[in-house]
Amino acid sequence: MIHRRQWVVCALATGLLGNARVRAQSLSGPPISFIVPQPAGNPTDVLARRLQVAAQRELGQPLVMENLPGAGGSLGVNKMLSAPAGTPVLMIASQTESILTPISVKAARYSSDKLRPVLLITRGPYVLLGRADLPARNLSELISLARQRASRPLAYGHIGNGSMIHLLGERLARKAGFALTQVPYKGVPPVLQDLIGGQIDITFVPQSAVRDLASSGKVKVLGTTGAVASDRLPEAVPLSRLDSSLADFVHGTWGAVFVSRALPDEEVRRLHKALTLACHEPQFQTQTAASGSDPAPPMTLQELERFFDDETRLYQAMAREIGIQAE
Repeated sequence: MIHRRQWVVCALATGLLGNARVRAQSLSGPPISFIVPQPAGNPTDVLARRLQVAAQRELGQPLVMENLPGAGGSLGVNKMLSAPAGTPVLMIASQTESILTPISVKAARYSSDKLRPVLLITRGPYVLLGRADLPARNLSELISLARQRASRPLAYGHIGNGSMIHLLGERLARKAGFALTQVPYKGVPPVLQDLIGGQIDITFVPQSAVRDLASSGKVKVLGTTGAVASDRLPEAVPLSRLDSSLADFVHGTWGAVFVSRALPDEEVRRLHKALTLACHEPQFQTQTAASGSDPAPPMTLQELERFFDDETRLYQAMAREIGIQAE
């Protein structure tokens, strides 16, 4: 019995060591920087860290996470673009950093055509939230309240001039005929913290950031920018259906991985293949859906280019409509 037990222990130890060697070998390539141009804890950061595990396995290289928030995400974008020629650097971003920041931040020093998408991870709507004690139970009452407070506009929290959340607030106010006091923050978590604390009145946030807040009573859900209600947040009714002035108020956010346009095509194809496999692993897809986001379908590099071109035209036009000026 003792001899058999020793054999089992030895076999297990050998297996564990073998697995460890496989893992070490599988990540034997040079590390790749994975930039998150948002603060730690932001929805984009959470998504990136979830992708990191599977992506490392598919690439055979460690991904080194690097949070570089600031200046509308341009600090992170410029870090990626300044990498030595041929050096792969990944960056996760939404339309804010990739499309809107070059328009709204003077110090950005880049344009959207410098970025090349290699993976679309998620898509999802924004949700309009109010503080828990806001004297408005729905969109109609919110519009009425906002119009009555013309001399003391409602405080609207967003994540910086020219960000998607900023544009949504401005577009809502203009179309519904009221004013807002814009209150900028450095990320979604502090926006939500001050909304819960009553320091601001309303905001838009990605549906994935709402999660348990809606059922906790800490905030009011006033609508969604989605074309239809989501099964993940059925109480959020599409704003486009609630008021005739908002019939075209359908917007969404997305998370994508970008590289520099200067990166060689062969390396781009390698990254695209590995990241696509990682993103569509069942565990990653399940985790993404559970967070409140809609996993994006797999796309070829050509499809990604068309998607990004269409989004660029859409949101550049929206910025012009709102009258965004570079600051």
